[in-house]
Amino acid sequence: MRKTLAFLALGLLSTVLGQSVESILNAVQENLEKSPWEARLVGRIQAQDGSLQPVEVLLRAVLAGEKVLRLEFKKPPSLEGNFVVVTEKEVWNYLYLTNQLVIQPRAKARIEGLNANLTFLGDFRELAAKVQLRLEGEGTSEEGPVWRLAGRPREGGLGFTQAEILVLKADPRPVALTLRDAAGNPVAELRLLDFRRSRLSPAQLKRYPQDAQVVRR
Repeated sequence: MRKTLAFLALGLLSTVLGQSVESILNAVQENLEKSPWEARLVGRIQAQDGSLQPVEVLLRAVLAGEKVLRLEFKKPPSLEGNFVVVTEKEVWNYLYLTNQLVIQPRAKARIEGLNANLTFLGDFRELAAKVQLRLEGEGTSEEGPVWRLAGRPREGGLGFTQAEILVLKADPRPVALTLRDAAGNPVAELRLLDFRRSRLSPAQLKRYPQDAQVVRR
């Protein structure tokens, strides 16, 4: 009975707010696919040794036609110089210290050096398929009013058990992301800053050093 009432309450909240999780995520994806863009991802994230470290990543994306997302690490120092390329079928991890490009199928790939899997950042429909999200209401951010989405993974393997995403209402796109483990401890506390449209091509985002050793796993 309690579960039924909770479900009805969430449905009523979405109706009152005039939005649903599906419509919000569709609006986000359509907006991000409209033209190439770039942004900075800053905050804290859990490294593979379990420590929470400052992180700064340059995100660049072309999500219309051939979809490519590139993440270039500026911080932490252990990942500086590394980059990740996410395509529709593969994830490429470039490791600066060994000059290796490790290519894996997207279904099983992760970002080297991190516990949380952030390969979904360019595909919010994929996120909805992996995380059971609900609309928790509205809030505010430095960029304006936001939708607050929260939920849990539908299955394990993502490196977190709770997620919260703030979506800008005026220009539908994520502005903050918080991931937590089963104990409620942060796995990632991230903000997306300096979002802007840019002239980019898939070929630009897939560039890597020509002398790199390519390893397929």
